[in-house]
Amino acid sequence: MWDWLQQNGPALNVMLNAVMLLVWGAYLQLFWMSFQRANRAVIHISRAAEDGRDARLIVSNMGSEAVYILAMQVRLTCGDRQMAASVTDKVERSPVDDEDFRDRTLQGPLAGGDAVDVGGFRTVLQRAEHCLGEGVELEDCSEVEVTVIVAAQQAHKLLGGYKRYRIHGSEGNLTFDSEDVLTRQIRSWRHRRQLRKELTARNV
Repeated sequence: MWDWLQQNGPALNVMLNAVMLLVWGAYLQLFWMSFQRANRAVIHISRAAEDGRDARLIVSNMGSEAVYILAMQVRLTCGDRQMAASVTDKVERSPVDDEDFRDRTLQGPLAGGDAVDVGGFRTVLQRAEHCLGEGVELEDCSEVEVTVIVAAQQAHKLLGGYKRYRIHGSEGNLTFDSEDVLTRQIRSWRHRRQLRKELTARNV
């Protein structure tokens, strides 16, 4: 046995080194994946307080790092027509010179684990109508998609999330039900590139 080990020592040493390299590589991969997961921005959109027009829309930063909210937009499906509108700025009230900027816009930093009330469905619709320059009858619409776009990783990366709500009921008794409890994250290169173009066109 000893003679065999002496004869095959170099080969065994190479094999052991290769195994150790694989083990350390696996540990490094797990560490890197855990690091990325811990520092990945995750945006969650939820409905709160009730399920009608005055239900509140809450945007939460579920990541550990702060993000900067760049924009919020809605896409309404009304029959065979789709309308997209920016609802970032709060047009439902007259601006006051000495008020905080967050009282006039949704733009701004959002710390990890924090949440912000971006308004009710009724209020968000008012902003959409202002952006579109026309009235919108929710009774004629079947779906509203809410998208929140953020700058993450010290404003080096564009990310975000979106959620669709189905509109049910009749005039004066509408409800908004999400098709999924979870918020779909915007991570694909194509989707982020499209959003970047839209934001650049708006000079955000």
